[in-house]
Amino acid sequence: MGIRGVGQNDYQSNAATAKSTKDVINISDQPAHLRDGMKLSRESMRSQENPNADQKVFHKDSFEVSRLSKNREILMDKRGHTVVRPAAAFGDMRAGILEEVREEKGQYGYSDIVNACGLSYARLYAEIEQRCEKEQYYKADGTMLTKEEEIEWLDMQFDQEVAWQKSCAKIAARGQLMQGKISEMPTKEMEELEDSFYRAKAAYMKLYREGGRGKQLVMQNDMFGNGRMYEALDRAGNL
Repeated sequence: MGIRGVGQNDYQSNAATAKSTKDVINISDQPAHLRDGMKLSRESMRSQENPNADQKVFHKDSFEVSRLSKNREILMDKRGHTVVRPAAAFGDMRAGILEEVREEKGQYGYSDIVNACGLSYARLYAEIEQRCEKEQYYKADGTMLTKEEEIEWLDMQFDQEVAWQKSCAKIAARGQLMQGKISEMPTKEMEELEDSFYRAKAAYMKLYREGGRGKQLVMQNDMFGNGRMYEALDRAGNL
């Protein structure tokens, strides 16, 4: 038997067979035929195996963006409803009222101071009630601020103001005594002064509740205590 030479037709047949074998890839025992010039990557294979994968990722990302946006809205709302009371809030209110009295009368005495403190308490109380009825407010640390906590803060501010005013009156009287302008310390009047502050507070709160929340609170110039007490304190304080 003679040996047949390898001709051009045989080379072409072998090349075609190799090309055919290269372009058939088995996935799960099912042949996938590719056109000439195309390649099948791992990513495209996974996409064909699970066509909903990209959609699931999209929904997950959208959920994360929505959640972060919601958290940001909550944070901004809390920041806009955070109550930070300055330490001198009550004193500033009282000082503003007394400045108006000074502009109107030229000066003010202890009776005006007592009235201004009572009015300041009622005005701040009204602000707290109106704010708490409309929306929820927060402390600086992000926790909820209740109406009871705000009233407790206001009561403490009033007590500190009364103690400070009484201390100022004693210091002023002592100075007048040392200068010989008064003969003795008005000790009894000092005690009556403290009681007058709390009587003024109760009177202005009654005015607030009876007058309705829409009515503006103004100075009444009531005399909480006897006139001799205020005369002695004004003389001792050189007012």
